[in-house]
Amino acid sequence: MRFDVAVTGGLLVDPEWGTLRGGLGIKDGRIAAVLAPHERPDADETIDATGLVVMPGVIDPHTHLGYALPFEEDLATETRSAALGGVTTVMSFYRQYKGAEPAPYDEIPELVEAINRRAVVDVALHLGMLAESQVNEIPRYAAAGVSSHKFYMAYRGPDGATVGMVNECDDGLLLEGLRLLGEHNGVACVHAENTDIVNRTMRQVRESGATGLRAWSAARPAFAEAENIHRVAFLARRTDATVYLVHIGSRESLEAAVQEKRAGGRVRIETCPHYLTHTYDSPVGSLAKINPPVRTADDVEAMWRGLISGDIDTVGTDHCAVPLDRKQSDIWSAAAGFPGMATTLPVLLSEGHHKRGMSLQRIAQVLSGNAASIFSMPNKGTLRPGADADLVLCDLDAERVVDHAALGSSAEYSILDGQTLKGWPVRTISHGRTVALNGEIVGEPNGRFVAR
Repeated sequence: MRFDVAVTGGLLVDPEWGTLRGGLGIKDGRIAAVLAPHERPDADETIDATGLVVMPGVIDPHTHLGYALPFEEDLATETRSAALGGVTTVMSFYRQYKGAEPAPYDEIPELVEAINRRAVVDVALHLGMLAESQVNEIPRYAAAGVSSHKFYMAYRGPDGATVGMVNECDDGLLLEGLRLLGEHNGVACVHAENTDIVNRTMRQVRESGATGLRAWSAARPAFAEAENIHRVAFLARRTDATVYLVHIGSRESLEAAVQEKRAGGRVRIETCPHYLTHTYDSPVGSLAKINPPVRTADDVEAMWRGLISGDIDTVGTDHCAVPLDRKQSDIWSAAAGFPGMATTLPVLLSEGHHKRGMSLQRIAQVLSGNAASIFSMPNKGTLRPGADADLVLCDLDAERVVDHAALGSSAEYSILDGQTLKGWPVRTISHGRTVALNGEIVGEPNGRFVAR
């Protein structure tokens, strides 16, 4: 067979079968063959991957395109940043912003059209379930290719005003959403924090005069996450839905999630790269404001143990391109959220593989294979023939100092600026076509909407 593209001489890393020396033949945007190490295939283009690791492209299951800037603007800049970081599928939580009253998502066709026109890499959607009028439409959203939805158990009352959210999601609405998702093989992505505890504790901590990231952590205590995780899992057991617990970042919340997972519930666990790198003593201050907050060094190591052991299923960035001028206030006024897609793979390679011995196969699982399985994308997250030819080629020995100017996001900062990481993507391939090479975007946008 003559291939469109052949990748030769690399170390292949697959979430299922691990590592082997060899190559890949690509035809019509899909992987057509796994090649022997010294095979010299007939191809229109041959990419020499000698000395490089070849993995399935990263799937980021947790981003927020359209939160700080219009959705179409974020599509252009943030999928560019994704490609530079080896991310080939971006899953974005979409909801109505800026204090809008929740309404059914009739704009899905327009979102899909924008994705197909502007995205550098593939994009899938989750929808925010903020009101009954939205939950009732879950069957219609499934028919439109959106089968996972987010339920915010935080952000009611004063807490919701901090992120411009009108949120009517209580336990009863969550239960109804879980029931409908179970009937349609969907996934409930849940932001688990007890909103009543957070609203009261936040007021008390702020009135005490405390400030900084430590104060933010105290205002949103880890036990408020843990309590809500148990409640969400209890409700989920009354349905057939899978619960995907987003942004788990504390030892206490992880222990609660793992307990529910081991009890037989359909519980999947996500952490984020900032919970693997930052604590509330970080000198970056309010740049690292996020919900739930970054915690302690003990919590950081608990996340690494959970990733390596298999307790944690995925890493999602919670990427949000909040402009710098909205981050430079005190902790109570600064916006929550920051970018992270371009540095997630380097963080896992540097801090996970090189420093903690995390296997490359395990990295491929938490960054790609598991998300593909959880969110019903059978052609993603694997190197098997027939899969989409979405690949990232990495140089494990490359050392770079993080510089936000090279990361492609519209945000003019990174919480990792100035830190040296070892292990970087050097080429990103989407549907068989190179879209990023040696830190530069090449060619035209190649992204597509991923219906699930």
